[in-house]
Amino acid sequence: MKKEHDRKGRRLRFIPLILGIYGAFLGFGLMAIGLAEMKEGIGILRLLLGLGMAGFGLFGIWDGVRDLIRPNKKPEKPPVSQFILIDISGNKTSNVTMEQLQEQIKNLVENQEGQSFQIQILPPPSIQKLGKLKKISCIYQDAILLLAFFVGDTGGYWISRECTGPDMAEEWFRSFLDGNTDFIGWEKTKIDAYQGIVGADSERVKAFGQEFLNQRGRANVSWHQLLLIFGESWHDEHKFFTDRDLALAVEGVYKGTYQKVVLEWGNEAFYILPGENSEVKAVWCTSLARKGDSHFLMIEGTATQVKFLLVYYLNEGSFEDVSDWEDITAQVESNMRKGEGKHGKVF
Repeated sequence: MKKEHDRKGRRLRFIPLILGIYGAFLGFGLMAIGLAEMKEGIGILRLLLGLGMAGFGLFGIWDGVRDLIRPNKKPEKPPVSQFILIDISGNKTSNVTMEQLQEQIKNLVENQEGQSFQIQILPPPSIQKLGKLKKISCIYQDAILLLAFFVGDTGGYWISRECTGPDMAEEWFRSFLDGNTDFIGWEKTKIDAYQGIVGADSERVKAFGQEFLNQRGRANVSWHQLLLIFGESWHDEHKFFTDRDLALAVEGVYKGTYQKVVLEWGNEAFYILPGENSEVKAVWCTSLARKGDSHFLMIEGTATQVKFLLVYYLNEGSFEDVSDWEDITAQVESNMRKGEGKHGKVF
């Protein structure tokens, strides 16, 4: 017989319920007969047999209705968090202890060179009203600066920040390792600084730390992201997209389905175009190398190689090595002066 469920997932189990009612009915009946025949030996036997049947009957009734009274649902266990520490020397370890963090904070204060260390959490925990926590960066720039990087629930990135002293930073990390993640009172910073922090380059970290300390009153700004796909006489814009969407877009350029793809990510951009010999060309427009001026780097490779580079950049915010990228800034600036277009023949 089909089980009945209510809206909360509770259910009524008919088979044990019916058998329980039937067993209880017979059991109480035998008990009544046994009591009436107590003077005879058979009466005591019927009483005991009735008690046993009534007991099993009541258990069957309970088994049939217990899910309605108390749903048999085991609480979901939260996933075990794994911490990854990237120390001020760039070394990674998954054995993160409070003693290590205290040593890192001590080194930051003693060196005073704008260095930083980071902690990643796997899987990223979801923080209410902020999103999934990707990593925590700790910087020293006249004070301890804590930066928390979040992936928003509806897309985009946010950074929360807190400026504190070494002792308070240690207390926060102690609670953090114990699972008590608290960002109450933290400020949010303009997200266009995200690129410089994730790469963990000491000069960019130092510059951002100084900028933050000088401009404490910045408003919340959502991370800019946009994926533009161009066809022969059309284009689509996607404000929210995944790594898979970007990979499919690159594949479309490789197969000739799309003429080009433009990825705007923060204050930088990538232009994906058909390359030579069935390859794909990626042009990276960045301002990091020239302190604000646009700088253009190009790389060609297979569709798989370009997809890997772009997805890696989306997840990490920087490249570990840019030696394979060709500097084409002079060529692009020359083409721009000739008026050869904004995103087409310029590259």
